[in-house]
Amino acid sequence: MGGYMKRFICGLLVSWVFLVGNSANSEPIFHEVYYPAGDGPFPGLVMLHTSGGYKTILPRVETYVNNGYAVYTPDFFRRHKITSKNRFETWTTFRKPIEKELVEILSLMQKDPKVDPKNLFAVGYSNGGYWATFLAAQGHVNAGVSTFGVWSWPKTFNGYPAKYLRKDSNPVLALHGKKETVQRFKNVVPQINKASSISPTFKYHYFDNAGHSWDCRPCKKDGFNSEVTAQAVKMTLDFFKTHRK
Repeated sequence: MGGYMKRFICGLLVSWVFLVGNSANSEPIFHEVYYPAGDGPFPGLVMLHTSGGYKTILPRVETYVNNGYAVYTPDFFRRHKITSKNRFETWTTFRKPIEKELVEILSLMQKDPKVDPKNLFAVGYSNGGYWATFLAAQGHVNAGVSTFGVWSWPKTFNGYPAKYLRKDSNPVLALHGKKETVQRFKNVVPQINKASSISPTFKYHYFDNAGHSWDCRPCKKDGFNSEVTAQAVKMTLDFFKTHRK
C-alpha cells in the first residue's frame, strides 16, 4: 500500500509519497511535491538529485517554487539501493528501470490538478543532469536543463546521455564549468559536441570560473560560486519561459 501526506515547510506546501510493504514496486518511486501559494495550475518541474542522494535536492527547491513552479522531487536511488559508492549502476544496471520510473512521475504530474500538463520541465544536478537530458531529449518534458550534469563517466562507451538526443528532441540546455574536477571539462566537451551535432535544439553554456556543485555552499568539490549560481538560475528560468506553451 502507499499513501500521501501533506504539510507546510518553510511556508511551502509539500506533499510526499510514502511506500509501505512488499507491493512498493507497484507504486511510484518516493517523491515530494512542493506548490507555490494559490490554486494553480502551475507549470511543473521535475527536480533531480545528485549522486549524493535525495537530500541534496532539497535546498534547491525553494528558488523554483518562489518562481511559480510546482516542484516534484523523485528519489531515483532509494528503490534500487543506489548510493554514491555504486552510483555508476544508475546508468547501467538500473538505467531502464529509472527511465520508466521517472516517466511515471511525469504521468502523475499530468494528472495533478495543480499542475499545468502542457508545461512540464526538468532540471537535474550532476547525476540528475543525466536524467533531465533524458526527459527532454525523449520528449517527456517541454525542456530540460543539465546543471553540472553527468556527460562523461567510466562507461560512456554506451553513448549516454548524448545518445538520448535526436533531431526532433525537445530543447536541452547544458550548463557546465571549465574548472570541473568531477565531470572534467576536457572529457565532457566531446559528449556535449556530440549532443549538439544531433539535436538542433540542444544548447550549452560554459562558465569560466565554475567547477562542480557551484550552488552548494557546504559541498567539498570545487567550491561555491554565488555569481555563477545566480546566472545559472536565471538562464534556467529564462530557458523554461521560452519553451512554455
